[in-house]
Amino acid sequence: MAGKLEPSEVAPLEVLEEAEGETKSSKKTEELLEMVKKLQKEGSLEPQVEDLINRINELQQAKKKSGEELGEAQALWEALRRDLDSLNGEKVHLEEVLSKKQEALRTLQLHCQRKGSEAQRLHVEERLEDLTGQHKDPWEFHMLKQRLAWEIRALQSSKEQLLTEERQARAKLETVERRLRSPPEVQSAPAEKDG
Repeated sequence: MAGKLEPSEVAPLEVLEEAEGETKSSKKTEELLEMVKKLQKEGSLEPQVEDLINRINELQQAKKKSGEELGEAQALWEALRRDLDSLNGEKVHLEEVLSKKQEALRTLQLHCQRKGSEAQRLHVEERLEDLTGQHKDPWEFHMLKQRLAWEIRALQSSKEQLLTEERQARAKLETVERRLRSPPEVQSAPAEKDG
């Protein structure tokens, strides 16, 4: 994985210093052994034996201390490696969570876009219905107006016919009334015509 740190890539400063201290300690021990051999050859070993013993004790103490410090450094190094592994695991987990959240966000955005498109379509349909209704209402009004005009003409025609019939009936009535009011004609009148 990119960016993952491996424990072998990082060497703590303390471990390096302790390793150097151990190397120095080994060199000093070797130097002491050479000095002892040299003194044995010269024959003046006795007066410096006590110094050498003290020096060996100091070196052993330093070696012991270096060993303890090395152990501590190794324990620290191991703890840091575990922390690094833990952080790398957490990083992987967080990347997975981020990926899932991004996918959920994309899904939500698509859903919102669909809802927006659907709302827009419904708005257009409502507007179309409004416009159709506005055109439908005048058409219905026009048809009603034509129907009413036809019915009015039919009623006027019926009215005129009734008025004509009424006039005719009145005329007949007036004729009958005149005949009834006028004196009856004598039958001689036709005789006169004959004669």
